[in-house]
Amino acid sequence: MSNMNSSLCHTLLENNTSFIIILDQNKSIYWLNQSFCDYLGLEREQLTGQSQEQLKEPCLKDILAANQRVQLFAGILDKWLELQDVMMIKEPMTDGSEGQELKVCFYNDISSLVETEKQLLQLENTLSHKMSHDPVTGMLSHHSMFQTLSSEVSRSRRYNNPLSLILMNINYHTDASQEQQEQMRLMISQLLKDQMRWADIVGHLDGYDFVLLLPETVYASAEVLVRKLNKRLQSIASDKIDISYGISQWQKGDDVRLFITRAVDNMSSEPVP
Repeated sequence: MSNMNSSLCHTLLENNTSFIIILDQNKSIYWLNQSFCDYLGLEREQLTGQSQEQLKEPCLKDILAANQRVQLFAGILDKWLELQDVMMIKEPMTDGSEGQELKVCFYNDISSLVETEKQLLQLENTLSHKMSHDPVTGMLSHHSMFQTLSSEVSRSRRYNNPLSLILMNINYHTDASQEQQEQMRLMISQLLKDQMRWADIVGHLDGYDFVLLLPETVYASAEVLVRKLNKRLQSIASDKIDISYGISQWQKGDDVRLFITRAVDNMSSEPVP
């Protein structure tokens, strides 16, 4: 490359389909092709000789730093460039001597690729949420709730912190339709969200409509919550449902299944008075 005729080299770079910028040894802009100027919406004369410190646009600073990906004019055009290749050449001198070493950076527009990546990520997040959450109530599904239980039990085992669990079984009166049952579950889930603390976790386990996981909570406090919830639910839906409750507090030596089994053994339709 250093022996190539400078005029031919200039022509090849100018007509290249990539966006090309050449940086000198001080990381200032030595030259850039017209395609890059047009893409940036700036004149070559405005940019030539400019260093990172002199440039105002953050995206141009990233280009001079030869970053792999550069976002242009974020929030306005949302254009992205990706560094495809870098090569070193010698500055052509009129007397035939070798000048300073120049870095030639080749960038391509990857805006459509980035947009596709964003859409795929959004789709993955949506699918992940649907797989881990109940479609009616939006609460954690059986699998996700079991994982959360495992994590909280491990935390209690490590730090000996109190942890309580409440199981709720809903029994519908008469022959409520599937739609009516889902509406009731949605109403109860909203009530639970309104009554519980930010650290509490609500989800589902197979055979139980709702599971309330209460970190830093002892058995007696879980009983108070059950009485409070039952009073609210009976006041708005006593003619439609009966609810059974089972409470358990984690004990030393418990794994998840023992923790849940104790709550199952304590299942009762009559909350502690």
